[in-house]
Amino acid sequence: MNYAKFAAIILVIGCFATACGTSGTLTTNQNQPSASPATAAATATPDEFARARTNFAKNCAVCHGEKADGGRVEVEGRKLKVPSLREGHALHHTDEKFVKQISEGDDEMPAFKDKLSAEEINELVRFIRNELQEK
Repeated sequence: MNYAKFAAIILVIGCFATACGTSGTLTTNQNQPSASPATAAATATPDEFARARTNFAKNCAVCHGEKADGGRVEVEGRKLKVPSLREGHALHHTDEKFVKQISEGDDEMPAFKDKLSAEEINELVRFIRNELQEK
């Protein structure tokens, strides 16, 4: 028997032995208890920014873009140069300044105080900081 055949046989035997070895898990015919829906819900991690994502997509993405990169856009026939929320001067705004801009508007940005609650505006600021600016 030549060396290559011998090595192949050893390799096959090793793979077979590994595949057939016990994993330490005992298989029985007994049903295992499954997690109740209440347990599954309790262990799921909620998305703390779910509502802010929805509000961003609905109210902000049309101008700032889905990724909040800003740039030149046309909205309702008006050409705008929209700032990025990910870089530049937006990184240096205080949370209070963001809240004021979103609430009252600024330059060409519309006010959202009549469309969003104070809580939703604060959630948007936290979303921008954590998800878009990664602060």
